[in-house]
Amino acid sequence: MRHEALDELSFTEMISSVPLDEKTAALIRKFQDKEARERVLKSYGLSRNGCNVETFRNKEVLLITIPASKLFYPNSTELRPDAANLLNPVTRYLKEPDMYRVLIVMHTDNTGSEAYRERITEERSTAVFDWFEGKGLDTEYLFSYAYADEMPLKENNSMSNRDTNRRLEIYLVPGQKMVDQAKKGRMVF
Repeated sequence: MRHEALDELSFTEMISSVPLDEKTAALIRKFQDKEARERVLKSYGLSRNGCNVETFRNKEVLLITIPASKLFYPNSTELRPDAANLLNPVTRYLKEPDMYRVLIVMHTDNTGSEAYRERITEERSTAVFDWFEGKGLDTEYLFSYAYADEMPLKENNSMSNRDTNRRLEIYLVPGQKMVDQAKKGRMVF
């Protein structure tokens, strides 16, 4: 069952969808730092498969970046057979409803027509969402966004830079359940 109010939020609104007071935010930052070091980095490493793990929004949100070439063949919207190796570590964040709000955000470079760029990122974003749903996971707090070439990391002036811009970003945003646990002092470190 989806939360229609959450489905209506933009990406920017979703990142800040759970307000935090400073004490709660501090506990969540400490928890997320440990989660990043002990779980996420071990799954992805800093350079393994070209993936990157970092923090976002005052270190309260974890961000995993996966090159699109590791998930999809060129011009394809079907996941590569080995894409599961990069998506599997994220499944744990969907097991406890609203502990995390998991945002999957697909990007591309600026090659091809605008319609093509929009279509490929939308279909790739949907393919990733469908993969999680196909695993039997609760996708109530999984949200997908397709940004085409609107948010490049680098200027699209070389093959290498365009490759960097073609990516999937997975944001692990604290959900209401995490906030409630932090307020009660029940965060497990």
